Amino acid sequence: MANKSSHILVADDDPIYRGVAQETLELAGHKVTIASDGGEAIARLADTTFDAAIIDLTMPVADGITVIETMRKGSVNSTIPVIVITGHDDAQAVERAYLAGATSFLTKPLNWILFTPHIEFVLRSGQTERELRETSATAAFLSDLKSQVMKAIAHEFQAPIKTIFGFSELMQKEVYGPIAPAQYKDMMTDISKSANSLNAALLKVLDFGRTLTQNLEVKSETIAVLDAVRNAVSDMDPLAQRRNIRMNTEFDIGADAQVYADRALLNQAIRGIIENAIRMSNNGTEIDILAELDADSGLVISVGDGGPAHPQDFLREVNGQTKAAPAMSGHQQSSGVSIKIAKVLAEAHNGQLTIKSDTMSGNTVRLSFPKGGKSPTVKPAAQPAPNDALSRLAQISAELSQDRRLGDRRAANAGPLRPTQLHSNRSGE
Repeated sequence: MANKSSHILVADDDPIYRGVAQETLELAGHKVTIASDGGEAIARLADTTFDAAIIDLTMPVADGITVIETMRKGSVNSTIPVIVITGHDDAQAVERAYLAGATSFLTKPLNWILFTPHIEFVLRSGQTERELRETSATAAFLSDLKSQVMKAIAHEFQAPIKTIFGFSELMQKEVYGPIAPAQYKDMMTDISKSANSLNAALLKVLDFGRTLTQNLEVKSETIAVLDAVRNAVSDMDPLAQRRNIRMNTEFDIGADAQVYADRALLNQAIRGIIENAIRMSNNGTEIDILAELDADSGLVISVGDGGPAHPQDFLREVNGQTKAAPAMSGHQQSSGVSIKIAKVLAEAHNGQLTIKSDTMSGNTVRLSFPKGGKSPTVKPAAQPAPNDALSRLAQISAELSQDRRLGDRRAANAGPLRPTQLHSNRSGE
């Protein structure tokens, strides 16, 4: 239902239509301000806030098109709905009005029985439009806030982690004398390992936070794909050595092969599925890493382990069969996070991540980046088109925007929506 305290501008040089419209709207409970020509309408729209405007296209001083174009350029009413009134059924005039920013139209002679319901409908549509802008503005605000929080976390954790590393190294080397009893040495080793794990976990949180940021940019840069894969595998060597895991690698990629991708995100995605395999495997076992350039799928990386099978709910979630899965426990929880991060990063490139898992052969994670578009493309393909694949990331951020109090901080910067845009947004939701 429309707000009964709505303030509406009626701009018409015909005193009869102007008067009847004012009386009709006031009887319906609305506050009405009138303007007898286009110049007066422009002045009222510049200094008074309205919920909607009814504007005749044919007026002295300034016609209705000029009034609409002027208000849409940045006045306090730049985003309110506008109903235009034309004295004849002129399709060209209506089209010009829509191009200028009109929301709806009525033709003279007006049907006064349907006049008020039509205005109420437009007011409700305007309210929906405002809510859409507020939701978008809130998501943008929370995205910026999230980036600031991530920076703060990095700053706050940096000093204590360095302190732990530094003092544990001094104590392990017994710089200021021997440590007694001997068991303390083992404790210091554990402290150093824990600090290393804490640092890795912090980096993962920061990477994940960056991934879920609404304004994330997937850069398009030329990458030597063989070097990129080798670097990602090399990054996971320390973790594999700590768990005594052997990494068997097979790279069916030419030395001169290149792809277009975001170097940092591609590296993180590959590292994520390798980390998953290492953590899923028992100490002293091995994992298999295969990377190839497939004619149909583009860049494909498969990592297999002989560890316990993932839970079915988790497999259905990652493979896109369900929207949510219950939390996992033990070491599978951390590996699950790595998989989910890699999945989001792959989808940011229009790629895909799938898992095959069973109790006999373990788990195989397949990460693919298809050819064409924004995904990594083997040269000499054309440069990727501008990225529009991050709607899923934007949706994740938008789902966080529950506090409407944050919306008005950005609402002033939002531009007006066309009637067709409003319709498509509503149906898309």
